[in-house]
Amino acid sequence: MIRKSKKKEKSRQSQSLKPKTVRKTSASRPRKRTAQKQVVKTSLVFKLFMGAIIALLMVIALKYIIEPLISPNPLLGKWRTQTALGIMEIEFDRQSMSSFGTKNPVSYDVEENKVIVFDDTIKVGNTYKIIDQNTISTESGGYKTVYKRVR
Repeated sequence: MIRKSKKKEKSRQSQSLKPKTVRKTSASRPRKRTAQKQVVKTSLVFKLFMGAIIALLMVIALKYIIEPLISPNPLLGKWRTQTALGIMEIEFDRQSMSSFGTKNPVSYDVEENKVIVFDDTIKVGNTYKIIDQNTISTESGGYKTVYKRVR
């Protein structure tokens, strides 16, 4: 019995040499979820709608970019002439013409050396002959009027 008691004492001594640390057990906390990207599923109707809008914008942009390259209008810009009544100015835009302080919607028929300007409000056309890049002329009532481009 002595042997057993010595063994017990030795095991107690060896156990006493070891530091007694108690492992802390804590209730596990739920982990905070990191911000994850949520994938939003877009509906087919929305995709079709956005596709149609983008296509429409592209068509409009191409119209204004390509149209001047395909059919350039040499009249576009401001023109001035000296007449018996004084200095007269006319200005041509893509879809309108300004003269005598009024702006009228017009359409153009561009040919090689002349442009017919058709006034959409009064349904009358006027022909402008292109002399060179900076000079045009028109005849009205038997009088020829020569215009110079204003820079």
